[in-house]
Amino acid sequence: MKKKLSVTDTSPHSVVVSMANALEVDYRDNKYEYVLELPKAFGEGFVKSYAFKDGFGVVHTNYKLAKDFYFQLEKGAVHPLKLIFNAGDIYNHKLENSSAYTDINFSEVIIVSSTRENNHHFMIPAGVSCDLFSIEVNRKRFENRIMDFTEDMDIELASLFRDLNGVIPFSYKGPYSYDIGVMIEEFKNCRLAGMNGYLYLEAKAYEIFTSFLEQYLDDTKKPDKRSIFRQNQTRFIKQTGMFIRENLESIPTVQGLAQKFGLSSNILQNGFRSIYGMSVNEFIQNERLLMIKKLLTESDYSISEITYMVGLNSKSYLSKIFFERFSMTPSDFRANVKKKDGGTL
Repeated sequence: MKKKLSVTDTSPHSVVVSMANALEVDYRDNKYEYVLELPKAFGEGFVKSYAFKDGFGVVHTNYKLAKDFYFQLEKGAVHPLKLIFNAGDIYNHKLENSSAYTDINFSEVIIVSSTRENNHHFMIPAGVSCDLFSIEVNRKRFENRIMDFTEDMDIELASLFRDLNGVIPFSYKGPYSYDIGVMIEEFKNCRLAGMNGYLYLEAKAYEIFTSFLEQYLDDTKKPDKRSIFRQNQTRFIKQTGMFIRENLESIPTVQGLAQKFGLSSNILQNGFRSIYGMSVNEFIQNERLLMIKKLLTESDYSISEITYMVGLNSKSYLSKIFFERFSMTPSDFRANVKKKDGGTL
């Protein structure tokens, strides 16, 4: 059996207050943060809301429910523009006039604008880990913040923000970037309190918001022209890194690596910078140097043999990059290792 609730979302805090009233439980009012702990009969977890200036805020839900949870937002109200990032298991969303729910998977985001009569419906399955981070924008109050910039905006984004009374439905779904995933975790893990906490969380929420707007524009480009690394592409970046480590003797070009793992060269490069903090070629050189050091320490291969084994064409080039990293030649490094080991490898 489904549990059904009607929720008010005219402000981030109204979400917590209306859910608390419907569930007949208390909530904590910590100035800019409201917190609702779910009753045990309903499930386990929490709903938190954060209200910042000019109609900008965040609702963060993290729970596991005892029953399927169905809720709709108050009909007849002007709902905030919502950017809902899913950091948990699958859930379902639709606007009322849609014929079917849309699955929203891990690392996907939806940006949704409803109307007074075509409001939001959500279905959260029982037993799944629901972790939703929703940026809420009251466009009528937010207008003062952006009114000087709408002329320079993308046409579709400008019309979305100018729809102050919520009369035009809009829905977009796609994967969100790796960097946004990191920012969301930084928001959740903030331990600052008082003014410092408020300012940090507001700044982080705006960082997530503006980063997504950049990503949205990136999504309008052809796939091979996109440059922002998405969260759901992480496994391909890590697979590429593992492939490089296991094939140092014959690594394809950056373009060849990108094609092999179904990515554009821009996405591959930005993914490596996000995950490993370096470009693809810097990663390759770093892995070669680590392997050279390992072979000098644990084997009796000659420098010439090691040069071939790590995919380099020149013994002198190997010596050059090794000296730049470790401030000694490969031969001196090996001699020092032997000396420390009593004259044997």
